[in-house]
Amino acid sequence: MYVRATRVQSPPDAIEKGIAYFKEKVVPAVKAAPGNAGAVLLVDRKTGSAVGITFWETAQALNASEQLGITSRTQSAAAMGGAIVNVERFEQVIQDRQQPPKAGAFVRLNTVAGTPERIDDAIKFIEKALPVLRTQKGYRALLMNVDRMTGRGTIASVWDTRADLEASEAKVSGLRRDAADAAGAADVKVEIFETAFAEVKQATRV
Repeated sequence: MYVRATRVQSPPDAIEKGIAYFKEKVVPAVKAAPGNAGAVLLVDRKTGSAVGITFWETAQALNASEQLGITSRTQSAAAMGGAIVNVERFEQVIQDRQQPPKAGAFVRLNTVAGTPERIDDAIKFIEKALPVLRTQKGYRALLMNVDRMTGRGTIASVWDTRADLEASEAKVSGLRRDAADAAGAADVKVEIFETAFAEVKQATRV
């Protein structure tokens, strides 16, 4: 599966407007596009930061949807009175879903600036770490996305509640450092988001 992630920064009081626009305008448009496999919207209500994510069955479907992506993100940012921060494209290499996607879950988003030659090492490390995560209360999913050309990647763990997410920190903090080492990254950027919308087809492989 392939992913396009668009980060938008808006005033915090515009988040609800952005969520409504995403559900009413963006989701129907991407659903109608060939090869679409779903969409997710992550928000931080305190800061006004949001990440709109669309999923695609093949790299060709992702590439073919670029004009749709440009239109959607430009109009979404305008609707929120915000600005587009960046747009990234990834291959999704791990989709471990113990529970189906749902709105209201919480996400710990780890962004890693690794090196291209260490990507496979990082993937292997995360696969080995999955059993630890699966035993944590409230664990729903882990999703790993990579850009094989740049070495940049994201690792998102999904939790039933914010309390579950916070309680898991003691277990995952050490794993996070080791994952950064495996990826050849100096550090990891960690952000917490609420899932405002989630509708994704299940992957055929984990």
